[in-house]
Amino acid sequence: MSQQQSLYQSLAASGATLIAFVGVCHEFIGHIVFPWAPAFVGGPIVWHSLGLFTIIFGLLLLAGTLRLIKFPVIRLSLVAAAIGIGLVVVTATLHHQFHMPALAVALSGFVTAFCHRKAAQQGAPAERLASASVQQAAAELGR
Repeated sequence: MSQQQSLYQSLAASGATLIAFVGVCHEFIGHIVFPWAPAFVGGPIVWHSLGLFTIIFGLLLLAGTLRLIKFPVIRLSLVAAAIGIGLVVVTATLHHQFHMPALAVALSGFVTAFCHRKAAQQGAPAERLASASVQQAAAELGR
């Protein structure tokens, strides 16, 4: 892994980690910062489900970014960014409040998608070369 590729991968991993951390904050202080929110989403069960989903989603993004699992990191990071922007707009429009955690999720989603894409592009030729050399070695063994 090149230095540039590791830089992009670490930035993408940081964005994914921040999304998981926003889920943790949602669970512990979300109802204090936005006391109207649990009732707005349908009650405490839905509220805590959203928080746990955000934590799990962020951890899956992190695992996909680090290539521990196969996960559509870019596409789902952009979905998280869109949801974050939507929450910022809804909160500002309906409740006249600024939803900083949702903006953090939106920005983290964009950073994760951009940096994961750049890391994958940087690593693609090396991975293709390694794959080609493995195939060449297998062909030579088969002779």
